[in-house]
Amino acid sequence: MRKALAIGATVGAALGTVIFAGYAAAGWWVCTTLPACPGHWLPYLVTFAIGVTIFTAIGAGIAIALRGLYRMTRVEADESD
Repeated sequence: MRKALAIGATVGAALGTVIFAGYAAAGWWVCTTLPACPGHWLPYLVTFAIGVTIFTAIGAGIAIALRGLYRMTRVEADESD
């Protein structure tokens, strides 16, 4: 179960990094032309950190759920034939 948790967390963190890095970069790019946007990088970093954390937790949860479903529905091969 720990291996599934580690794999799910890693995949979730990787996806979260890709998605929220793009989201933060796009937000920064749009805000460079607007005068009402924040003048520093902290809001983008907070958004990135929250997003990666959420995706890591979701990835770990999905991996654990799928591992549990696999164990419940696994069919053992009958070698008595």
